This record gives sequence, C-alpha cells and structure tokens, in this order.
Amino acid sequence: MKENLEIWENIFQEREWGKYPALPVVRFVARNFYKVPNRKDIKILEVGSGTGANLWYCAKEGFNVIALDGSQTAVDIMLKRFKYDGLDKSVIFSEVGDYFNTLDSIEDGTIDAVIDIESLIYNDFERTKEIIKKIFKKLKSGGKFISMAFADGTWGMDCEECGYHLVRPVEGPMANEGINRYTTKEDITNLYKLDNNKIEKIERQDYYFENGKALKEWVIEIAKI
Repeated sequence: MKENLEIWENIFQEREWGKYPALPVVRFVARNFYKVPNRKDIKILEVGSGTGANLWYCAKEGFNVIALDGSQTAVDIMLKRFKYDGLDKSVIFSEVGDYFNTLDSIEDGTIDAVIDIESLIYNDFERTKEIIKKIFKKLKSGGKFISMAFADGTWGMDCEECGYHLVRPVEGPMANEGINRYTTKEDITNLYKLDNNKIEKIERQDYYFENGKALKEWVIEIAKI
C-alpha cells in the first residue's frame, strides 16, 4: 500500500531501527542451512528487509542475501552497515520499491529461503496471497519460507476495520504505522497453503505489557515441494 510505504520511509528517517535479528529467524536459518557444505551457495531473500538486521545476521553467517524494501532510507542504512562490517560482497541484489513488483526482478527457482517479518501484514488479504504465490515461484524446490504475522487479540488491533482484518491502530505496538492486517489461525491456510508447498510449522508467541495487554504473533514455516 502506497500510504504505508510513505509512513515507513518517515519512520526510518526519524528513529533508529532494527540492529539485531529476530530470534525465530536465527532458529530457522540455523536449523535449515548451518550444515550445508558451502554457505556461499545459499541465497536468502527478505521482503520488507528494513535496515537489514536479519540479512546482516545471515551475511555474518556466510550466506548471500537479497534485500527488497520500500524505503530508500532503510536500504541505505543497511548497505552502509554492510560495508562498514565488510559484508557488502554478500549482498547479491537490493532494490527499493513495492516488492509486489520488485520480486519480478528475481529469476524464478533461484532462492533458497525467503524471510518475512511482519511485512506482508501491510498488504490486504488478496494482495498478500498474490505476493506469496510470487515468493514460491522464486524459491527452489525444497526452499524454505518463514513468515511472522500479528495475530488477532494483539493490543490495538481491536479498532474499526478498514477491510478484511485490516485495521489502523491508534494504540499499542503498531500505533501510527498505517493500515495493517491481523491474522487468525483460520487465515493461515487460506493465505499460505499452495499446491506446491507444505506448511511445516505454526507457532504462537505471546508477549505481555505492563498493562496486561498482549502482542501476539504467528511464526509460520513453509517448504516448497
């Protein structure tokens, strides 16, 4: 959504964001790729890569990475950090823009893993389904996809809906970050399951704030077959 791209460009300009990888990403990469004979043969793509915390970790571990994000500021920060840490040669490709479109720049069947950490949630349900179809075209047979999404019941997401499970939170962890989409357990199969993939893992993570309200996340891992 264009509105969300503009909001996130402003967020990345105004605050320091995302230095360290999400723990589910570390577990996902370690479990699936630490034992490969040559880590430089592995290509890991992130949609909504932001300032590159997850891809920085992947590059530090010896993998090649591809970054797609809608914010020029975020990508510039990422590339600067990679250069400072001597990891710039690990970046195969980076592109700024709506990854609904920039995914088309990547050859089908060439990616080993795709990461989505609460980025697809800024797309409506039907558009998310189309993006997931594109992701599985880019993955190799046996390739892996990890996606994290906020679950229903997350603080701030009980506001008036703007579409199917689309909300514009004014309080809670997603306040003032534009329109985003929460995901129910029933949504997971409808969004992620395709004829050419297998859902391998669905996990819930709940975190509670001092006021007793919660941040609830799904962690979904899928393999292309």
